[in-house]
Amino acid sequence: MSQIQESRQRLGKKQILKLTKLILMAFFAIILITSAFAIWTPQPTIWVMQLLASKNNPENFGSDPSDLPALMAQAQVISDISYPSKYQENKLDLYLPQDDSKPLPVILFIHGGGFITGDKFMAANYSRALATDGYAVVSMNYELAPGATLFDQTKQVGEVWSYLQHLASKYPLDPSRVILAGSSAGAFLAGEFALIQSNTEYAKLVEIPQLMPTNTIKGLLLYSAPYDITEFQDGEIMSSYQFILKRMGWGILGDKYWMNNSELDVLNLSKYVTKDFPPAFVTDGNTNSFESQARTFVDVLKEKDVLVNSLFFDPAEMKVGHGYQFDMASPASISSLKQTREFLKEVTSSSE
Repeated sequence: MSQIQESRQRLGKKQILKLTKLILMAFFAIILITSAFAIWTPQPTIWVMQLLASKNNPENFGSDPSDLPALMAQAQVISDISYPSKYQENKLDLYLPQDDSKPLPVILFIHGGGFITGDKFMAANYSRALATDGYAVVSMNYELAPGATLFDQTKQVGEVWSYLQHLASKYPLDPSRVILAGSSAGAFLAGEFALIQSNTEYAKLVEIPQLMPTNTIKGLLLYSAPYDITEFQDGEIMSSYQFILKRMGWGILGDKYWMNNSELDVLNLSKYVTKDFPPAFVTDGNTNSFESQARTFVDVLKEKDVLVNSLFFDPAEMKVGHGYQFDMASPASISSLKQTREFLKEVTSSSE
């Protein structure tokens, strides 16, 4: 082998070695940066949770009701109406009965998704079903954590409520008769917003101003809600998921040390309920959800002489999961919709 060929081989080996070192250095740099990013921000963990949740596409969420074709024919939908907000996620869908021109009670629906995922479309079929009963259903989007905190999301509920006055100038709805509704995280936001409007001291604690007279909120529909988020501050409850839990809470609340923050007792809604809290329909499944918290919340409402209707299920008879009301072909959902309609009729007819 000539000296020239040997030199080329040595040079080639050096280049390969140098390239290998660069690749390894880049790999370890990515690992270090990613690790630091995960330590200094909750974003990577929430990205992963959002990616996992995206597999449950809202368009495939739950099951369709047997009368869906009739519902689609009887209800009209005005989609993607923008409401004034400083946040990017600021659109709502409005569901109305096809042939009704008189001002209708408004159901303001807030979607779930753990405060980090979800979309207004999740409530589409449920909204159609309620609209055909003579309600204007407003299904809203809000900025997801960590782009916004839980308290920011509650403020967005207020933004939509304020925008109802404008909607009423274009569509047949009555902003003086509002029913707040939500599923899971959305139900928590509905409950917190109702607390702010009905308890001046609570409004001061969370630093969110009251916007409406208490009697404007005629009722609440609370499906599969967590009512006491402070329970998650106990690390022993979910020790195996503590890493994820800490970072999710950090993103949702904007506080890295939220698990040790005693001021977050404002997230225990039961603690702040007064006799002025609006009437409520409370329901939850008995599997992988917050049934015990829901039962406690019902007991507190009864102690405060607040009108409350509730629906729970015997696990010996049927297993009912979280957010079951959207599984609209199921017996549990059919029962829930029936009792929802009865509750709505009770709280809206008494105010006419």
